[in-house]
Amino acid sequence: MHVSNYRDLTLLQIDSNRYFTIACDSCGGIGMSELDIVKVDEDVVGYLTAKVCLIETLAFRAKPTVLINTLCVEMEGRGKRIISGIERAINEYNEAQFYDNVLEINITGSTEENIPTKQTGLGITLMGEIHNPFQKLLVNTGDRVVLIGYPKVGEEVLEDLTLNKNEIINFNSLNQLTKNENVFDILPIGSKGVRYEINQLMTTHKIDISLFDQNEIQLNKSAGPATCVLAIVKKDAIDQLMKQISQPITLLGEIV
Repeated sequence: MHVSNYRDLTLLQIDSNRYFTIACDSCGGIGMSELDIVKVDEDVVGYLTAKVCLIETLAFRAKPTVLINTLCVEMEGRGKRIISGIERAINEYNEAQFYDNVLEINITGSTEENIPTKQTGLGITLMGEIHNPFQKLLVNTGDRVVLIGYPKVGEEVLEDLTLNKNEIINFNSLNQLTKNENVFDILPIGSKGVRYEINQLMTTHKIDISLFDQNEIQLNKSAGPATCVLAIVKKDAIDQLMKQISQPITLLGEIV
């Protein structure tokens, strides 16, 4: 079995055209425990952490198959609330109907039952499956680079969810992107920011990207739990995307 890395995913080659994907995310110091820095319900913590792994897997156009949680808290209380949030993320993914088969809700994992903990901590691992992952559509000079959603972190994420600002990428919009033949690549933004991921696009496709002048997006800001994604899009398809997707779309640059 050949093992390789592609951006934030680990790939396990099963045969000539089939791969398993592995996405991971962790979260610490966010919750309602005594030593947590950011106070937020554990349900939200589980939801957002699971959503990161789902978005990373789906952006690669892989099908999620198994989700594993590793919780550094007890099951009764905080653990059950975190798992409730994980299940909410899975349900939202299933409702978006990426694939015919749903991701089963009976997730597997572990909790800390031996030592009392005063700070919330958890990890999520998501397995996926994909056929022919590197048969990607070729990008061309003049194709546009757009950002869907805004980079948000910490309290900004909670404010968006509480006020329904709809500035964070969701599963329905991601589904529209993955099924659009005029969208050539999708890359979630994480803690390293938009500029870092633009460099990843250039490395992957061996291209240069010329950035437009704009003051709306902070290119070096963390996007926390993958609150936005980059996409390489055919120039003439941007207007169509704006009709299909409810989150803000920002034109950042073009392929040169």
